[in-house]
Amino acid sequence: MSEALEKFTPKEIIRTETALSRFPVHRLSKKGSISISIKVAKPNGELKTQWKVSYNSEYGQPSPLAYKLDTLIVNRRIEEEGKPLPRLIRLGSLTEIAHLMGTGEKNTNAVKKALLQNAFAAITAKFTYKTKSSGEAFAEIADTRYGVIFTGEKLPSGEKADAVYIILHDIYREILNNAIDRPLDYEYMQELTPGAQRFYELLSYQMYAALKNKTSAKMLYSEFCMYAPQIRYYDWEHIKKQMYKLHRPHLASQYIEKIQFEKIVGEGGQSDWLMIYVPGIRAKGQHVAFQRKPVPRIKHSERSATQPSFLPEEKPELFPEPVLTFAPEEEQLVSKLVQFGVGETKARSLVKKHREATEAQIAAYSYREVGKPRKNAAGWLVAAIEGNYTLPALYLEEQEKKQQASKAKEQRSEIERCPLCDNQGWRRVKSEQYPKGAMKRCSHDPQAEANYQDA
Repeated sequence: MSEALEKFTPKEIIRTETALSRFPVHRLSKKGSISISIKVAKPNGELKTQWKVSYNSEYGQPSPLAYKLDTLIVNRRIEEEGKPLPRLIRLGSLTEIAHLMGTGEKNTNAVKKALLQNAFAAITAKFTYKTKSSGEAFAEIADTRYGVIFTGEKLPSGEKADAVYIILHDIYREILNNAIDRPLDYEYMQELTPGAQRFYELLSYQMYAALKNKTSAKMLYSEFCMYAPQIRYYDWEHIKKQMYKLHRPHLASQYIEKIQFEKIVGEGGQSDWLMIYVPGIRAKGQHVAFQRKPVPRIKHSERSATQPSFLPEEKPELFPEPVLTFAPEEEQLVSKLVQFGVGETKARSLVKKHREATEAQIAAYSYREVGKPRKNAAGWLVAAIEGNYTLPALYLEEQEKKQQASKAKEQRSEIERCPLCDNQGWRRVKSEQYPKGAMKRCSHDPQAEANYQDA
């Protein structure tokens, strides 16, 4: 492979299904709204494809942020789970999602609204799609794709959610399990605006085929507007301005080398344009990467912070490894980590660097029934300690109850030991303001209580 081609070969690939991703759900403009309703008929007039999206008036039409969240976060978590998919999928905390989306870690309200927009977008559809078994399946939908459960809300198991989860609805889950997957350049999509990303997703079908057959990619302007979705224009000046904004980043990144428009007569005698694209070197690099055998992705909830290093394992004698000394309580923590399968050297390092987080994550592990890793518990626990994962709500509630009970017990002991107050912790004293006496809460401090006279 040439050095230039290697430069544009993607390092981060995401594989998404080909059945639903070709249809639009979101508006891509920052303001306004757009009607999404597709009907495609067969030559004999029979309905071939129907797709309509309706929105909840309280949350509104799924926005560009909701589109990015669906394509970059939700699709990534779905890919990580593998097939067959579980009904419940953990996305992470709102803060984590906001950080990944680039909205700012404190701007979680925007992320929450985008999640609700996606969850309440209702799809009415009839279409066929290709399956992994080289066959075809017919899908009929009158439902939303998934529900959302926020941190602290009740999960189907009855427990409180330790993060944001989505529940895949049955038809959506069935299509995801059976539809053919296709690869996309994940890092490239992250760099693009929503409109340019959607153009890339749609053109990638034709671009992949064009590179395989060593020809140009072609796409009808009218079909692009239908599936993007975008406003369709019929005069060249508007079309030129509209498509220039979408083409510009792909020309600059060398995904597209050259573009040509051919005016044709479309359905109903209306003007249409055939858009012809010569693949650029980035598209060629993606094609090379996409033909490689996919590597199973580590689940987000099991991702270990201890990644392999390319540095020498042994340190120079000039910098010897420092000797770590441990108290008995720390040795107990090391022993617990080793029981989880963590190597002793790593366990000692975690206890020394993250003592409090180690104690908390070990204590809270049994409370993570939903989403608790069945495999690689050691790697998950290491990541949880070093990443300071959010602790389960049920665990935090029990800790709070224990602290309150301990505090109450300590207060009771102080009252029992104090010779000045009654069995409720009160003392009757007199002063210039209260010559006949008044009740005050005892501090149990002899020096402080010496300032008062018994009534």
